[in-house]
Amino acid sequence: MSFIIFIIILSILVVAHEFGHYLAAKRNKVKVEKFAIGFGPALFTRKGKETDFVICLFPLGGYVKLAGDNRLELKGKDYEFLSKPVSAKIEIVFAGPLFNYVFAFVLFWLVAMFGMTYKYVDPVVGIVKADSPAQKAGILKGDEIIEANGKPVKVWDDFDKRVYKSSTKVELKVKRDNKVITFDVPTVKGQIFDEFGAKRKVYSIGISAYIPPVVGILIENFPAQKAGIQKGDKIISVNGTKVNQWEDMTNIIHNSKGPIALVIERNNKTFSITVPTKQQEVIDEAGIRKEISFIGIDRFIKTKVVKYNFFEAFVKGFEEVYRVSSITIRGFGAIIFRILPLKDAVTGPLGIYKITADTAKLGLLPLITFMAILSVSLAIVNLIPLPLFDGGHILTFLVEKIRKKPLSEKTDNLLTRIGFAIIALIIVFVFYNDIVRFGPKIWGKWF
Repeated sequence: MSFIIFIIILSILVVAHEFGHYLAAKRNKVKVEKFAIGFGPALFTRKGKETDFVICLFPLGGYVKLAGDNRLELKGKDYEFLSKPVSAKIEIVFAGPLFNYVFAFVLFWLVAMFGMTYKYVDPVVGIVKADSPAQKAGILKGDEIIEANGKPVKVWDDFDKRVYKSSTKVELKVKRDNKVITFDVPTVKGQIFDEFGAKRKVYSIGISAYIPPVVGILIENFPAQKAGIQKGDKIISVNGTKVNQWEDMTNIIHNSKGPIALVIERNNKTFSITVPTKQQEVIDEAGIRKEISFIGIDRFIKTKVVKYNFFEAFVKGFEEVYRVSSITIRGFGAIIFRILPLKDAVTGPLGIYKITADTAKLGLLPLITFMAILSVSLAIVNLIPLPLFDGGHILTFLVEKIRKKPLSEKTDNLLTRIGFAIIALIIVFVFYNDIVRFGPKIWGKWF
């Protein structure tokens, strides 16, 4: 069933992309000879008045065959692609990625109406750093932040957003013992690392949220999973030291050099367990690389579902498309500047299959959300200005517009060969990387 869902999702995304090319070609009176889903031998063919609609054996892609889309076939007819003005050619090529964006927007719009799931942390202070502005101002562990800079704080992320941009001070209202107390807290310059490990300059006051030491995620093939720790387990103590929140626990684990002795509460019963550690290199808050210990668990995060009305969901659709596009583009930047290792950032068909299978278990709305994210990614990848990609074709046509004539046949053939070579290298790398990262997880279940 997971494989069928995977094929359906890929096919829908391909149809959306190629349908954009198809409609733009029709609008510009270019003859479409074939509309194919997949590659290789045809499994199903339906002949139209002008276009053959084909489903092929290998469903990893698709294409629209336009009349006169290469120089060898060009006959100088009005309905041929290369006979059209540069503006029409760019429109036809750009329409594929554009339709992926439109499709993603529609999916996000629908999900927003039926309910978007958000992770959140309650705005309760867990740690107040020594000698920090917050400590000097009198903020205490357990204080609930209800307002920051005159705006309500419902989740911890609301507080972070206000403080990160406050260059001088932040005005806070906190609830303590059912009383509301107001603070004016100076901010200091600091930095955080985003999801790609890139530094980001922010302001802070020296506090962090209260996160209970409850296991929410077990990382595959790490010691915690192998030792039998389960989701929902509450960590009571680590190496004999009682812990009350997540950060207390992780500080001890990260600085340990050998096995960890844990006391765990599960179903109102406590028991002891010893877990080996695994060392990995990380970048700390100061940007210094160092090796620390892990056991392979992540915290439990609360979730809530928010449903938007028709018009709110419309706006939310645009916001989500922008957000996913921003993350994807920044991800490419992190790869280019070697902040994020290429092998960890690139995912191919096997990886997408694994993620699809895992997401399908969560329900229909998460699956639709994942499809929307893939659609945005497909649009952006296709717009990369490399030969044979849509972006490469657009760049070539822009050069043609500037030169007022097409590239020479020799240059065009050279770019095509370069494009094939690049794509071949990408395919080999992606498949190899997928096999190493995801192969055992998939084949282990099959065999």
